[in-house]
Amino acid sequence: MDIDEPYVKDGPYIYKKIYLKALGRSLKTPDITVIAYKDYKEVANGFIGGKNVNTIKLNPPKDFCGVLARSLNVEEFQAAQYDLENNLIVIKISGYGANLEDFNIPFAKKQGIEDFDSSNLAYKMTYYAIIPAYHKNFRFSYFDLKRNRFAHYAHPIKVRDETVSTQSDIKPTEGGHKVLKIAIALSAGALFLIIFFFKRSWSIFFLSMASLLYGLYLLIPVKEVCIQKNAKVRLLPTQNSTIFFITTQSFKTKLLNSRNGYVKIELPNGKIGWVKNEHICKN
Repeated sequence: MDIDEPYVKDGPYIYKKIYLKALGRSLKTPDITVIAYKDYKEVANGFIGGKNVNTIKLNPPKDFCGVLARSLNVEEFQAAQYDLENNLIVIKISGYGANLEDFNIPFAKKQGIEDFDSSNLAYKMTYYAIIPAYHKNFRFSYFDLKRNRFAHYAHPIKVRDETVSTQSDIKPTEGGHKVLKIAIALSAGALFLIIFFFKRSWSIFFLSMASLLYGLYLLIPVKEVCIQKNAKVRLLPTQNSTIFFITTQSFKTKLLNSRNGYVKIELPNGKIGWVKNEHICKN
């Protein structure tokens, strides 16, 4: 029940809207007692008995998220690789007159709500979901109370492959693939450079430089970081984010990113997460 909407005064009358969330098919509004005070003394009171309410059963689509809303907007959408078989989706949603706390995606393996905020009938939240990597689009539907019909949302899932090995035996072919890429890039760059000396074509020269620079970029060593034992690994770089793993021993891994006092790392099991800077080994 949401009773935060302000009172409205109209002459001698004062109105207050109260919104109720139905949890079943058989509904009855609660009994309400109203008491008026003046100078800290009760001057009047009234009683409103509950009434039975007729309900309508909806036939939602398979991707229904469980939300009914006057308006709903996805303000931000982010996708990242969680492990070899799943992706992590993070979206920021705002809604008005909506039960956002019930937001749920049927095909998610794991999901949750963080940073939930409400003001009157306006709501904002950060939602995360771990979904199978074979889903190429993130879809859901909700019931639009203004239009009295289901509305649909879809966003393509495009992730960068940030999964890198923390131990040489996790992905034994990755090192070989990188060496092959470097060899091809440098060889192509050298070949284009030789052709340039004969053809004097600037387009070939730029191709040569691009190939050589890409090969040199691959040669740059990736920064490593040591993570302490008993470090809490979170889904997102926030204090309230879900902790899905606690390290059992210290280990070295490649530093993928850093933000808000957290570092993004890969665990030995291939999953990606965020760890506070204070859990980085001192030496």
